[in-house]
Amino acid sequence: MDFMEKITELRAQKAQLLTQAQALVDEGKITEANAVTDQMEDINAQIAGLEKLAQASRENARPDYDGALHGKPADSGKGEGKPFASVGEQLLAIYNFRKNHVEDKRLQKVNNAVLGSNEGSGTDGGFALQTDFAGMIMESAVQQSPLLNRLDRYTCSSSANAMRWVSADETNVSKSVFGGVQMYWASEGAAVAASKPQFREMKMDLEKMMGFLYCTDEMLEDAAFLSGFASSAFTLAGDRLLTEGVICGDGVGKPLGLIHSKALVTVDKESGQAAGSFLGANAIKMQARAMPRNRERLVWLMHPDAEELLPTLSIQSGEAAKFLWNPEGGLGNFDTQRVLNKPVLFEDSCSALGNAGDILLVDPYMYILLTKGTVKQDWSIHVEFLTDQNCFRVVYRCNGAPKVSKPLTIKNSTKTRSPFVALAARK
Repeated sequence: MDFMEKITELRAQKAQLLTQAQALVDEGKITEANAVTDQMEDINAQIAGLEKLAQASRENARPDYDGALHGKPADSGKGEGKPFASVGEQLLAIYNFRKNHVEDKRLQKVNNAVLGSNEGSGTDGGFALQTDFAGMIMESAVQQSPLLNRLDRYTCSSSANAMRWVSADETNVSKSVFGGVQMYWASEGAAVAASKPQFREMKMDLEKMMGFLYCTDEMLEDAAFLSGFASSAFTLAGDRLLTEGVICGDGVGKPLGLIHSKALVTVDKESGQAAGSFLGANAIKMQARAMPRNRERLVWLMHPDAEELLPTLSIQSGEAAKFLWNPEGGLGNFDTQRVLNKPVLFEDSCSALGNAGDILLVDPYMYILLTKGTVKQDWSIHVEFLTDQNCFRVVYRCNGAPKVSKPLTIKNSTKTRSPFVALAARK
């Protein structure tokens, strides 16, 4: 089950109820507004329950880490190619093989299962990480990230190094969809013009993401500690590097980021707007340039330096100001800050405040994240003799890119729309 998708749906329902409650309060119908608030509290309880289930699912997906941390080794009889009870136990076996020349047949068993019997061994400079450990580290990095877990994710098969798919080639949806499919009102017996879609083949090659972990002999002696430390360290490092690629990657040996997408629509600053500022008019115009459908998936991506600008974000309504910002909690009990009722995700991979790309409004589901899965996740150890340290290397195969490559034109409008909208530079 995709818990995040269901949570997103519930948040969208809560947003509609909030708008309804605010309207009732404005009309002085406090009793009716309280009834709507009760519905929102029920939705909050459902969201909290789903978040607990999602957390339990993630914990269940990495039992080896938890078992090692609590001194409860997981079942070592997991099947062919999974003889180690924890990632720390496997790292310790690799260390003993390379430094003390203590052969552990379980290492070769994992290599045979993952790489094939003739494709690699410790003497070639690396050992394959047991498949369930490799997959759990990458999955944890994605699931724990507020941005990555909203992307459209795919996994390559073990024999593939790229993904090909057919996408609709469309830039104008004012009359047709999918680049040419069109419906007509037709009287009985009347002929209508034929329509056909336009497609383009798209390809995404896997890129290589590498990580390094240095640890001392003393650390390696504690397999339980190393299990938790290594998994947490690589999860956080993988999250940060992938997030950076998704937001600002140039597509050369790394994902193509949102900021460099050809589909990105840029909204001009206001006349006389101060350097580095963010105005209510900017937010309104950015939302107006997003695609009309699937608005419930939109999120703001902002550099953390923009946070202090949000509490005063407003538009003038007569002689009063209407504020567009909601804090965490508050009416609706939001789990994130919100602007125009859309979640705000603070990411330091966004451009510096005042530069184009510091504030984005995006539909993250319109971005594809491709991973290799659990095959050929290689770990190597190199002895740093002078510092008494050991270096483990992990290699992930992944890539990412926006689903669309051009802004779209809708009916009765001269303005293009896109799932990715940026605010222009304010300097």
